[in-house]
Parts: sequence; C-alpha cells; structure tokens
Amino acid sequence: MSAAGYVIHPPGTVTTRGPAAPTLLGPSGPERTAVVQPACIEDLHLDAVVAAMAPGEFQRAVWLRPLRDPEQIRYRQEVVRDLQRTDLRAAATSFEAAVAASRNAIAARANAHYRIPADLDTLEAIRRFTAAVRDFRARLDHLRPRSAGLTGVAEWLADYERSQPFGDLAEGCAASLVEVRGPAVELGIQSGTVWAAPDGGRQPWGEQVESFFARFATPDGDASPAPARPRRYLNHVEAQAIGLVAELMPEAFERLHRFATAHAHFLPDELDHLGEELRFYLGFLKVADGLAARGVPWCLPQVREPGGGPLDLSGFVDLALALKAGPDDPLVPNDLALRPDERLVFVTGPNQGGKTTYVRAAGQLAHLASLGLPVPARAASLPVLNPVLTHFPRPDDPANQRGGLADELVRLRDLLDAADGSALLVLNELFSATTAEDALQLSGRVLGRFAEAGCRVLWVTFLEELVTATDGAVSMVGQVASDDPTRPTFRFRAQPPAGRTHAAALAARHGLSGDDLARRLR
Repeated sequence: MSAAGYVIHPPGTVTTRGPAAPTLLGPSGPERTAVVQPACIEDLHLDAVVAAMAPGEFQRAVWLRPLRDPEQIRYRQEVVRDLQRTDLRAAATSFEAAVAASRNAIAARANAHYRIPADLDTLEAIRRFTAAVRDFRARLDHLRPRSAGLTGVAEWLADYERSQPFGDLAEGCAASLVEVRGPAVELGIQSGTVWAAPDGGRQPWGEQVESFFARFATPDGDASPAPARPRRYLNHVEAQAIGLVAELMPEAFERLHRFATAHAHFLPDELDHLGEELRFYLGFLKVADGLAARGVPWCLPQVREPGGGPLDLSGFVDLALALKAGPDDPLVPNDLALRPDERLVFVTGPNQGGKTTYVRAAGQLAHLASLGLPVPARAASLPVLNPVLTHFPRPDDPANQRGGLADELVRLRDLLDAADGSALLVLNELFSATTAEDALQLSGRVLGRFAEAGCRVLWVTFLEELVTATDGAVSMVGQVASDDPTRPTFRFRAQPPAGRTHAAALAARHGLSGDDLARRLR
C-alpha cells in the first residue's frame, strides 16, 4: 500500500480500492522489467535517438515496446496534441518536476545522517508535493485537455485531492509547520559555544547588518545581486544547532517525527508512475522542438490497422542524422508512396548516395508511429508496421565458427521466422558476402518467403538484375545532379534502375573510361 492509501496491483489486475490509476501511455505501458533491445534499434540508429530523447530507464523501456493496436496509438497521439499546447506543457513540466523532487526527497531521507533535519526536510517536501497536486489539478481544470489520458489524470487528481489520505497528509503537514515554525527563537555563538533560547525581542542580526551596510548603497539604488548560495550537505555543527532548537519544543518536534516517519513514503505509486509517463512525452517533445527550430518537419501520422492499406510518407528525414547534424548541415527530405498491393521496394543508386539513410529513415518513422509519437515528416499515413525487422551487414566475429555467408543466412532465417503481415523488413545489401551470381540466386529464393509472410520490405541492393526481374516490385533510385552525374543529390524517385551510368560518369571524370584506357594502351 502506498502512503496515500491506494493499493498498487500488478499489470492486468483490477483496482478494488480507490480511483483507477491514471495512465498517459494506455494499458500497454511498460512493466518494470528488463527489456531485450531488438536489432533494429542499433541498425536504424535509434539507439542514438533513444539516448537523446529518453531520460531514464522507464522511458527507454517505452521506446522498446512499440504498439500494434491503432486505438492505443491514437490514445497516445491525443496526449501529444495536448502537450503540444504551451500552457498544458508548462503545467505538466512543473508537475513532473515536483514528482521527481518528491522522489528525491524520499530517497534522501532514507540516507540521512541527522534525524531532526531529515524530519524537517520531509515536512517541507510534503508541503511542496501537496501544493503541486492542487496546482496541477487546478490548472488541468482550467485548461481543459481534450485527450482521454490527461482528462483521466484530472479526474484522478480531483478524487485524490478529496480523499481522506490526501487530506490527512496536507492538514497534518500544515499543522506541524505551524508548530515548528511559529515560535521565534534566538540562535547564537559565544566563546565557541552555540546556544539557542526563546526569542528575547532583540533586533535580529540580519536586520542590523542590513542597516549598517545601507550607508554604502549607490545613489540610484542599483546593487549587484548576491551570488546564489552553493548547494551542500548539512554539517554536524548545523545539525546540532537545529537539535538545540528542537530541545526548546520537544513535544512539537516529537509530533513532527511521528508524522514524518508515518509519511516517509508520501508519494503514491500512481503519481510516481504518472511522473515517469510525463517524462516520456516531455523528453521527446523537448528535443523535437529543438530540431523543429532547425527546420526538421514534424507531424502526427495517420495510422491504420496493421498490414493493410496504402503507405504515403512525404518529406521524411533521418532522425538520428538530424540529431548529430550541425546548424548548417542540410537535411534532404524524401518521399515514399505505396499502394496496398505494393509491398516490396528495391532501393538502388550510386555508392554514397544515401540509400541506407533512406531506408533507415523510413524504418525509424515506422517505429515512432507505433509508439504514438510525432514523426519527422511533412505528412505521413501508414498502417501499423510492427515489428520493424532489420538485416544489416555485420563485421566478422573471430569467435563465430560460421563464415560470413553462413552467419548471414542464419540471421535471415530468424528474421523470416519473426515476420508476419504487419512487419516491416529493412534489408541492407543482402548477400554482399558472396558473388553477384550467387547473391542473385539466393535473393530469388527469399522473395517467395517474403510473399508468404505478406510483410512490407525495403531492400537496398546492388543487384539491378533482381529489381528488373521481380514483378510488382517498386524501384526507388537515388538521383544525381543534372549538371554532374557523379554528384548524388540524396533524393530518391520511383523509376527503373539507372544502370551503370553513375559508374561510367565517375570513371570518365578520373580518366578511366573505356575510351581513355584504349587510348593509353595503343
């Protein structure tokens, strides 16, 4: 049972006492268990995105558990729409900070060395917490969020604020503060001895010091601000001085101790969890806002049932690349449009022309869409693509007894076993460890498995013969500058493979064309 009197149940059970726990992630939020990171996180460079946008372990777990239900995705999208409002974002940020401060205060008490200062710190933490609950509830009532998530939070907070546990916590805190802060005391030092006594009515030293130094004030009244006091731990002299004050009011401080001990864990688990959920959204939106200021487009995608329907992505960019790009580095947006029956996309083009970046950006977008988050694109409409499965080249591992091709085939079999009609497969240079002839034969064999699974496939390949021989496949080709066929533009267009025109132009630029070599050999 939490300090507020609400029973916490494991996932899947029903709360039988107190209002239902609020949730901003929906019923598929992460459990507090370890998560195995799928290969796509590293292959798509989503690990860099998670590191930038997920502040803690809870948030990283959410990133690793994409959703399959469009209704749950739209539930989160509505929360995002609310938090994109400046006023609601500010209210949520303040409350999340208050929850984090409460969590830290509880942990600090557990490690405190001095009892009375710890009791006083707990009392102050409870005062700030109860004020934050009331403030957030009042702001939600005034701002009227539209999402079911934040509306549910507002209702839960209203019930919690009216509950006896919250009333006892807030009223007990206020009464104890009056008791320990009400009587004035004198604290001084004489001949190396610190003493405390009831207030004798003398002018406080602070006022005397201010009065003395007032003569040095500048005529215009301006003064340099006092530097902030550095944060530090309480030392033993200060702790004993507080103890001397407590000896003047032993009954009040005893009641304070009983109250602080009884409410040492004053943060309800529901609000602790809510703070983590808010942190998931706020961490993402903070980084997204910074990227938007640098020109990265964002939209909330339209999502449909898994697997079915068309796919239309307009102006999408690689999020990991955007995170590490400098302010003057251009980000080239691209498009991808597929009819419901188009499920296989081959990506070809010149080397260093952005093929891997193109498919990686599309895979990132599918993953973000399944989390219920905005995606870096001007517009996006797609079915739920979950899981996102990747097959990228791996460096040779000396500890691996299999050869490069054998290892690639084993990984590909595992990928095919996991694929279904809602999956997105992102393949980068499949069978690059063997000859072009063998790669062409092996590729033809796996095409049938993709068709059986019914999944969508984005396939970067150097085998243009495979592209032209596969019926129904979409061919996306990396473009080159119209005035310089050796310079890639990093844009992709639906068209047949360009053949070896880029290689021929590159050879000609360096004097290595067939005609150049023939002249030298004469």
